[in-house]
Amino acid sequence: MKIVFSRKGFDSSAGGIASPILPDGTLLPLPIPQQDGPLKFSQLKFQGQSLSSMISQLGGKDWRGRCHLDPDLDITLTARPDNWQPAFGQSGSAQRHLEQEGVQPGDLFLFFGWFRQTERVRGQLRFVRGAPDLHILHSWLQIGQILPVTAALTDQYSGLHQHPHMQKDYPFNTLYLPVSELSIDGIHDPLPGSGMFHYHSDCHQLTWPGEQRSVWKLPICFAPENCVQVLSYHRKPARWRTETNFMRLEAAYRGQEFVVCSADYTGQQRWLQQLFSYQHSITEAVTLDFSPP
Repeated sequence: MKIVFSRKGFDSSAGGIASPILPDGTLLPLPIPQQDGPLKFSQLKFQGQSLSSMISQLGGKDWRGRCHLDPDLDITLTARPDNWQPAFGQSGSAQRHLEQEGVQPGDLFLFFGWFRQTERVRGQLRFVRGAPDLHILHSWLQIGQILPVTAALTDQYSGLHQHPHMQKDYPFNTLYLPVSELSIDGIHDPLPGSGMFHYHSDCHQLTWPGEQRSVWKLPICFAPENCVQVLSYHRKPARWRTETNFMRLEAAYRGQEFVVCSADYTGQQRWLQQLFSYQHSITEAVTLDFSPP
């Protein structure tokens, strides 16, 4: 099984701020702005507050505008049709990269983004002064179907009409739909094929503690010598260094999709078990029918 580390959410150019770690430790990945996006930030609500209000309080840009809600995995963010389902879209050179790396059904997207700790001061949300910038895994999708976006697909999956990749004619436009239930050896609790890692925890943090956010701490199973397919965009040996029982990686500043296939199956399995067994960080399993209409 290949793993795709997929960068999604606000960054320094799209949105201008980190996504917030809320005061209770909840992760709130913010979808990037899109001038002609199908949804406004004001239409998305989390814990009873609109995302536009939160972004404004934190000093972000474009909070009055529209957004590119992708991956779209949280049913609670806005009003949904009965036949809605989770989905992720990709296009252009990033989609071509996924194709060239051989990503297929059964492979696992692990979405990450830039986060900082926040606090509430006189009822207003703000970043904690001096809080570190962190790359954190915030959600997942195990691929069930890979579908080129066509007019016929838009008609077939009418419940996804608000998804940005169903609204616009992107080059190499592709939709990824999840399996109905997560299928990873050693994970026996029933979990949906996609969902959110709700809370900040050490096991979901990619950034090496005390370092810049692009310096990652990864398990030994992802070391180049332990991989059938070394992490894409990170295949120069100089990026990697072994420190104790972990790999220190100088992660690429740019790029959306980083694909890896470890030959250390047991090590990868243990790491994934840790990610998905952290009891406060996973979505409760929901029975949804993701089969084609």
